[in-house]
Amino acid sequence: MWAVLEQVAIAAPQLFLIALALLVVMILLALIISLKSSNAAQRPEIIRALAELMAFWRRR
Repeated sequence: MWAVLEQVAIAAPQLFLIALALLVVMILLALIISLKSSNAAQRPEIIRALAELMAFWRRR
């Protein structure tokens, strides 16, 4: 899979960036939808998961 992504990034960097941006937007929209449709009791768990995800990406 990584070899294919590398070849796409080399051959068409704009296409690769668009696909990556689309993936990020899809994840963010899914999280927003899950926050909107969740109960108030479940929201802290979702927000905590988001904070852990952000901390994970900052460490990398």
